[in-house]
Amino acid sequence: MKEISVIIIAKNEAENITDCIISAKLISKDIIVADSGSNDGTTQYALKAGAKILTINWKGYGHARNSAAEFATNNWIIALDADERVTPELAASINSLLLNDDKKLYGFKRENFFGSKKIIFGEWGRDKLYRLYNKKQAGWNQALVHENIEGSELTKKIISGSILHYTMKDKAEFYAKTILYAQLSAAKYFDAGKKPTFLKRFISPAFSFIQNYLFRLGFLDGKEGFM
Repeated sequence: MKEISVIIIAKNEAENITDCIISAKLISKDIIVADSGSNDGTTQYALKAGAKILTINWKGYGHARNSAAEFATNNWIIALDADERVTPELAASINSLLLNDDKKLYGFKRENFFGSKKIIFGEWGRDKLYRLYNKKQAGWNQALVHENIEGSELTKKIISGSILHYTMKDKAEFYAKTILYAQLSAAKYFDAGKKPTFLKRFISPAFSFIQNYLFRLGFLDGKEGFM
């Protein structure tokens, strides 16, 4: 097993946190849960599963991940959300890495689920993300939402394997998360001085729907693909 630390951000994730930590143990013995005020037993479950707890004041996703990374024992970091699981195939890929290039940023595929249904097509079916990095050379930006890893002269590599993402339990949670991310995105664009033009408000969403539902075959995922 490599000298990698796993960081997980969480708030009221009692239903997810144990399974997330168990999967993280495939790649690390140093697992940190950055908790921002859970009151549903998340921290107790995390401790029982073998993780360390870092209590934080919520200042955004990037800040939470950076705080957890600084708390971690190792320089190599892999970031997870509580509703994500490391697969054995991804664990094997990570454990076989040499990790001899501190400026390398590693990514992999994410398989997304809507309830119990795996989404194969559309935007969710093409999901890849970069989550494994060296904290001495890279860190998370401070974007309110859709934060990214940044650093100087980083090179990227996609490795085999994937994480499983149990993102939405049902339609109600889907709508609630959609509204939350829309509000965070609006605040992000406002802070950047970007105005809501007609193109961005109406044409861009329509094009995105057509692209993902028709051209990327989202309709083959049924009603979940339509949503």
